[in-house]
Amino acid sequence: MYTFQPGDHLVTNIDPLGLTEHHGLYVGHGHVIHLSKQGIIEEINLQQFAGGHSVRVKKSTLFPHQAIELARSQLGHSPYGVATNNCEHFVNECLEGSSTSNQVSNLTHIALQGSARAGLLGSSASKLATGTVANVVLTSTAIKMTGEYLGLPDNVNTLLGTPGDLVAKPAECLLKGTSQTLGETYTCLRQGEMTGAGIKLVTGSIETGLNTVLTTAEVGINGVKAGAELIADAWHWLRS
Repeated sequence: MYTFQPGDHLVTNIDPLGLTEHHGLYVGHGHVIHLSKQGIIEEINLQQFAGGHSVRVKKSTLFPHQAIELARSQLGHSPYGVATNNCEHFVNECLEGSSTSNQVSNLTHIALQGSARAGLLGSSASKLATGTVANVVLTSTAIKMTGEYLGLPDNVNTLLGTPGDLVAKPAECLLKGTSQTLGETYTCLRQGEMTGAGIKLVTGSIETGLNTVLTTAEVGINGVKAGAELIADAWHWLRS
């Protein structure tokens, strides 16, 4: 029997091995709003969302009405992108105003580490990637991915994954911002708007750089917050 609360971030694993996640926002009365792979933000029932798989709560929010209102305001078509606008991006944007995806950032981090270790990014990057710090942050990301696969509480995964996220989240932000900037610049060039293309390239690059720096700071803040929540939960458990 489902006991979800409006505003809950729901997750279901949709492949036989349970590695691929699908995300949705629970809006109450047995319904979920999600972004489908067909590029449609729609409201469906829990059975359709689950597709025969188990559903778990990733996290809840103190402001469910705002999240649900934002989700419903976006019902309809939305360009779907695995790396830039997937179902997890959509739910996180509704809940936190931050369009991010752990699936994307984790895999981006692993890909960067693998490329660097293979020497594809130069000798300096290769040495850095095989150092102690790089091993720690990579292990952190691996532990976080394992925790998410096992369905551990979100604040536990956030705390354990903070070292890795200090690399993974900025890398995801840089990837997304660069893709968007290049896409908008190319659109302007196709339309013959040379000046507009130059402006898009410059402003997009600046915005991407600033967002990457802010994302790094946000990761640190979220890590501290998750640690504080765990301490508070432990203290409450000891006193009860």
